[in-house]
Amino acid sequence: MSNVNNTNARGSEWRRWDPHMHAPGTLLNDQFGSNWESYLTRIEEQSPVVEALGVTDYFCISTYRAVRKYKAAGRIAGVQLLFPNVEMRLDIKTAKQKPINIHFLFSPGDPHHENEIERILAQLTFEFEERNYRCSLADLADLGRAVSKETLDDQAARRAGASQFKVTLADLRRLFRTESWMRQNCLVAVAGAKGDGTSGLQDDDSFTATRREIERFAHIIFAATPSHREFWLGKRQGSSVQEIEMTYGALKPCLHGSDAHRDEAVAAPDMDRYCWLKGDPTFETLRQAVIEPDDRVWIGPTSPPRSPSSLCVSEVQVANAPWLNSNHIELNTGLIAIIGARGSGKTALADIIAAGANAIRSSQGQSSFLRRAADPVNYVGAASVELTWVDGSKSNAPLDPRAQDANEDYAEVAYLSQHFVEQLCSASGLAIELREEMEGVVYEATDPTDRLEASSFDELSDIMLEPIHRRREDLRHEISAMSERVVHEEALREGLVKGRKDAEALQEQIEKNRRDLQSMIPKGNEQRAQQLGAVEKLCADAEARIEALGRRRKQFEDLAAEVTYLSTRTEPARHADMRRRFNEAKLTDTHWEAFRMQFAGDPAAIIAQLRADLLSQVAVATSGTNPVDLNTAPSADWPLVALRAKREALKREVGIDDQRRRRYTELQKTIGQQEATLRRIAAEILNAEGADSRRAGHIASRRRAYADIFATLADEEEVLTRLYSPLKANLSGETGTLGKLQFVVRRRVGVAEWVRRGEDLIDLRKETRFRGHGALQEEAEKYLLAAWRTGSAEDVATAMDAFRSEFQKDLIKAIPASVMPEQRREWVQQVAAWLYDTSHIRIEYGIEYDGVAIEQLSPGTRGIVLLLLYLAVDRQDQRPLIIDQPEENLDPNSVFQELVPHFREARKRRQVIVVTHNANLVVNTDAEQVIVAESVRTAPDALPTISYHRGSLEDGDIRKRVCEILEGGERAFLERERRYRLRWDAMVTES
Repeated sequence: MSNVNNTNARGSEWRRWDPHMHAPGTLLNDQFGSNWESYLTRIEEQSPVVEALGVTDYFCISTYRAVRKYKAAGRIAGVQLLFPNVEMRLDIKTAKQKPINIHFLFSPGDPHHENEIERILAQLTFEFEERNYRCSLADLADLGRAVSKETLDDQAARRAGASQFKVTLADLRRLFRTESWMRQNCLVAVAGAKGDGTSGLQDDDSFTATRREIERFAHIIFAATPSHREFWLGKRQGSSVQEIEMTYGALKPCLHGSDAHRDEAVAAPDMDRYCWLKGDPTFETLRQAVIEPDDRVWIGPTSPPRSPSSLCVSEVQVANAPWLNSNHIELNTGLIAIIGARGSGKTALADIIAAGANAIRSSQGQSSFLRRAADPVNYVGAASVELTWVDGSKSNAPLDPRAQDANEDYAEVAYLSQHFVEQLCSASGLAIELREEMEGVVYEATDPTDRLEASSFDELSDIMLEPIHRRREDLRHEISAMSERVVHEEALREGLVKGRKDAEALQEQIEKNRRDLQSMIPKGNEQRAQQLGAVEKLCADAEARIEALGRRRKQFEDLAAEVTYLSTRTEPARHADMRRRFNEAKLTDTHWEAFRMQFAGDPAAIIAQLRADLLSQVAVATSGTNPVDLNTAPSADWPLVALRAKREALKREVGIDDQRRRRYTELQKTIGQQEATLRRIAAEILNAEGADSRRAGHIASRRRAYADIFATLADEEEVLTRLYSPLKANLSGETGTLGKLQFVVRRRVGVAEWVRRGEDLIDLRKETRFRGHGALQEEAEKYLLAAWRTGSAEDVATAMDAFRSEFQKDLIKAIPASVMPEQRREWVQQVAAWLYDTSHIRIEYGIEYDGVAIEQLSPGTRGIVLLLLYLAVDRQDQRPLIIDQPEENLDPNSVFQELVPHFREARKRRQVIVVTHNANLVVNTDAEQVIVAESVRTAPDALPTISYHRGSLEDGDIRKRVCEILEGGERAFLERERRYRLRWDAMVTES
């Protein structure tokens, strides 16, 4: 298959046009001096090359005929398209007293177009002195002579007549109504400048309707200024697309030519405002520019830049593939549509390009062309593909997918294979994978300087959230510890009465034992007995002091062991863990030394000194420092040894026999033990008397920790919102489906989960407000749910305070009968742990469509979301995007309304290759290149022979194939043309 004349296998590309250039012999203002050589040479030497030229003359095509002959003789070889531009003047003047210039641009596609043009022009007439003069060279000459009243040669007479001839808008409209050839082969352009264009009518309100009618009649505006272009594209304030279409029928392309009337101006417009049209150098491209005025026309010194052009595939070369007729394929850098019948090889080309870009493995299933062609029988063989990129670099890969597994993981294109799209959009749903794809897009949209060297969204979120999660876990441990302490203080408080009773009873027992002790002393030694009692008391006090010093010594030993453990085990481990977690802070060893946790002083020295002092006190209290005279009155200053010696002496003096002495000693020992117990109970009572204050402190600490947990949830929400901010920015201001996409981050509260754990702890049969399943949940929703969902940290803490205060008695009443008295403390602790548990509250984040999580969307809607993700949201990924049959799960209206605009926009940022059988994705996206796949099965045990025909939408053969292959193809063209007032039958193929 070959392409038609002046068409390009690479499809629509930017080419320089000059649609308005006069030539030597032009009827008016001819300053060329008949110098054809200079004229032609200037065209030939143009850089960039002028590939399409509208040869312009007034009311005729004389100079067009002349230039065409030079072209046929081999001149201006770079000009691929010559077409006649007939300039006329309306019978309406501008503010500068110049008639409005209007142009008829004719297609040269009809072999008889010159005769047809002259036949149609001759139907226009101008009346002078009761005679109608036709728009023909002969009548123009007659008019010139009639007006000048002089004898003029033919050329001078024609020029004089052309300067007088005017046409009316009504006559032009009549011509288009009555002449089908005109409608099929002519486009109308009107000058937009103030001098001889419609802008010259703006200052006179009486011409507003006339001006609008002229501009509505025209297909094209001859203007070059940015303000004109913005106005006619509906991009200027006060001239929206809807307003332009309503007032003028359609958006209008602004074209510009050199309007050369002298050699120096040939193809040299002011300010290098060259005219560029995207398409083949055919008249059909001009029609496409009328249909696509924004995307197909550009005014400037160079063609529009593509960014990033280096990331576009320019050529595909396949080797060792006898089953492929088209082994060398040029690709456009914009939107490429691959079409064909089922089994024609559409997906094969997508697979081949993806294989060359190392993208085949990550997205293909067993349904891919290359997978099926290589397994189980390897029909692919040694075939390989080489991609040439726009910057000249090349990529090579075998086509056998099994041989690609050893390649590096980086894919140079984004490939949404049919299998991949079906997986993500299937009803069974791999919606998690769809979300992962979206998070990948979010990651790519994140400024590289904000990625913290993370290689994925998950890794980045982990880095950002790990400190928050760690802090939350620490707070949960703190709450647990505080709850244990609260229960402990409550137990102390509850044991206070019993402790006081035990102390009173023990005190009475001690006093009784002391009386019994006194009764064992013989009569007549009361004075000695009294002394003995006093010494007994001094001995007990001394023993208690030494015992207390012993307990202090044990505390010193334990404290010393704790200091040693912290210094040698805990702190080194903590410091090493901190260095590991914050390794990427890149601190030096010297820096890290500053992060060691050290005691403010020297605890070992302090403990040693205190221990030495204590041992000295024990020695003094036990043995004393100086000898004691036992014959003197004993005192509290005496050491224990002396007191015990004095006691034994007094025992002998009071006359206690051996039998009584043993009983006396035993009773004395019992009293000592009872007094030690009494001292311990007294200490416990003192401690219990402070339980209320400490309990209140622990409850306050638990409340703060509980509130702080919700502060960490708010911190997590903030971090996630910041992580998703690139997506939010991309979606901001969007309409349609994109406007319904939004990132959400919120608390997910599992009330039922929390209630279930609570109901497991209480007896639902007892007469409380929690009786029966569901009662607890009702109260939880009433008191806690709103705060849990959206409340601040203080709101949540206050809500829990209110819940505890309201239902504390109900909870106590609901204690299960199976809880034994000795288990009550443990049960209370479990209830506290449950009340302040936050494991049922999580941060839920993700992307929703119209308020519905993407995981819950229908396959069709998922398909739209997925495609919009790559087409519209993923603005940072500049790699080529290959999509295989994106319309598979979508209805036609969704394709047209949702996808077409975004395909059109995406091609401005990246090369897009779409395999499709939907006409809208080819025609209404205005694809730059159409590749038609065809295959012929030559043998049952071999691959079919595949070939690819390439071209553009302005290629008549391509349009024909689009209509034949794609369902609704002709209708898509018709609808597209109807929007711009052009008819399908106007599209003829140039020869």
